[in-house]
Amino acid sequence: MRNWLVAVPATLVLAACGGGADGGASNNDRNSLAAQACEAAAKSRLDGKLYELDLQALAASMKDVPNGEQFLTAPITIEPGLTTEAKQIVECTVRFSEAKPQPDVVGFVFNW
Repeated sequence: MRNWLVAVPATLVLAACGGGADGGASNNDRNSLAAQACEAAAKSRLDGKLYELDLQALAASMKDVPNGEQFLTAPITIEPGLTTEAKQIVECTVRFSEAKPQPDVVGFVFNW
């Protein structure tokens, strides 16, 4: 009996976290996809250098811009712990399309 009393509330909590008309997909999924695309863009510009980028912070920063694209920004540390360490800001703009699940990076800069 005690296990049943714990299982029902736990199931209700899990049910409240998922679902929706899109089968559980949410803005957080889009934010994560956008952050991953921006990280790939950063990585391609760093020529194999080590870096630290908080993907959760990058995803959480996603904002709509007037032209229908999304803008993301977060701090990045390039070559952390080395004498050549540099702290910058990633500024990334992505565009989602119905044709594919991954967004296209349409703008990217390291802001000193």
